[in-house]
Amino acid sequence: MQAVRESVCGMLEGIVARFPGREALVHTERGVRYNYDLLWWEVDRAAKGLLRMGVEQGDKVALWAPNIPEWMIAFLGLSRIGAVLVPIDPGAKREDLEFILRQSECKVIIMVKGVEGQDYVDMILQVKGDIPSLDQIVLIDVESFPETLLWTELGAMGEDVEQDLLEHRSHTVGPEDAVAIMYTSGTTGKPKGVVLEHQGLVNKSLFSTERQGITEQDRACLFFPLFHMFGNTCIALASLLRGAALIMPCDLFEPASILKTIYKERCTAIYGTPSMFIALVDHPEFKTKRWASVKRGTVGGAPCPMELMKRLVENIGVSDITVAYGITEASSWLTMTHPDDPLELRVGTIGTPLACNEVKIVDPATQEDLPPGGQGELCTRGFLMREYYKMPVATAAAIDREGWFHTGDLGQMDGKGYVRITGRLKDVIVREGVEIYPVEVEERLYGHPDISEVQVFGFPHPQKGQEVAAWVRLREGAVVSPDDLSRYAETCLDPGVRPLYFKVVSDFPMTRSGKVQKFKLSAMAAQEYGDGASHAPS
Repeated sequence: MQAVRESVCGMLEGIVARFPGREALVHTERGVRYNYDLLWWEVDRAAKGLLRMGVEQGDKVALWAPNIPEWMIAFLGLSRIGAVLVPIDPGAKREDLEFILRQSECKVIIMVKGVEGQDYVDMILQVKGDIPSLDQIVLIDVESFPETLLWTELGAMGEDVEQDLLEHRSHTVGPEDAVAIMYTSGTTGKPKGVVLEHQGLVNKSLFSTERQGITEQDRACLFFPLFHMFGNTCIALASLLRGAALIMPCDLFEPASILKTIYKERCTAIYGTPSMFIALVDHPEFKTKRWASVKRGTVGGAPCPMELMKRLVENIGVSDITVAYGITEASSWLTMTHPDDPLELRVGTIGTPLACNEVKIVDPATQEDLPPGGQGELCTRGFLMREYYKMPVATAAAIDREGWFHTGDLGQMDGKGYVRITGRLKDVIVREGVEIYPVEVEERLYGHPDISEVQVFGFPHPQKGQEVAAWVRLREGAVVSPDDLSRYAETCLDPGVRPLYFKVVSDFPMTRSGKVQKFKLSAMAAQEYGDGASHAPS
């Protein structure tokens, strides 16, 4: 397969022509069904409304909403006219909202009234006066508010816009134009705006779905948040560019709704983090026979435990599921396992590089390339971000002169190109001078039959530098004490890397994109255990 030079909607237009009557987008909670013809009509309607509003090519438009059909229609409408999408986390607080809108210089925001009791309208009206660039607020709702325009009114505004005008604008959108600014999570300092190009999202979508075996016959279940690249590109855009059906069970992650939708809509592909998959297969309403249609998909965002992969492939029958590794700065996936890889490779590695990008391992100190088996920093080249928006110093620090992006992740690559992640440079624990890699410790602890999920992390210690804790979530019905876990660790881990503290928890602090926030665990442990002396277990 060769890389293509095309815009997002340039590619999608060809799919619409090939499969006009095939289902494109289904939202079961909202009772919405679009075939490709109708979806394209809605996209054009939104695009014309945006043109009538005065949105120019290159203008930034924020999208602040959960997983609703209008999210995808707005995204595609913006890409059709060359505007730049700025997705915002539905759980964003006022400080993050204001920072992103100001830093990205957004001209318009498209949003819902609120989510989970949070009033977005009051918040946006409070910050609007402090953001000079923000000119319009489009509200996806039935009730209007002062200084807002309803989504339905936006569509109506475009009715007098000639189709020729839209086609002319669309044809000026090139593959190297910016399509989105997606902000990093900002766990350390302010988030950075990753400027992404059309060709990056298109090619990563095509090459990753080729690896997975996705075709127009598939029905992909989307419950990952759309504001995140995993949701909007790796699942949504990637599925649509193959002519597959995109099935959205609910606005927010609700296992019961998702399980019902997988069965009723006969989904064939499923995507999520290990934590999301665990929440589904451990749910009281989960029944293996109701997943008979599910054969493929991807686990990403965190290492996949062997027991989870065994259950998915051998017990449930999701035989062709893959494991992948991606980052926003690289336009999504870098590596992915193959559907026919043995379980050991689908758990112990993150697969081989996609054919559209390169991957190498370098010594973090010298920046020299390492031979197969050497542990160092993972770097990638091919369809990278254009830049961190208005952050030239950060951009230069991340992408070297030869065009390699330095991920900050530690890993190894074997002679066949399979990559294994061993940790984050910033997450490596140093206890009394000994480097401890949390991923390696977690892999050993997952051998305990009652452990559903484990997170190993370090926290400050005045004498040792750092101390190590392992917090564990147990399988339903299991009864295991911290002392039991400590004794198990003695059987499978060397003393130099063994956690000192064990704790059984019901859940972990997580981002809305399904990633465990280890920095929060570290802060909680530091407060709970103090300096580690008076609270050390016997």
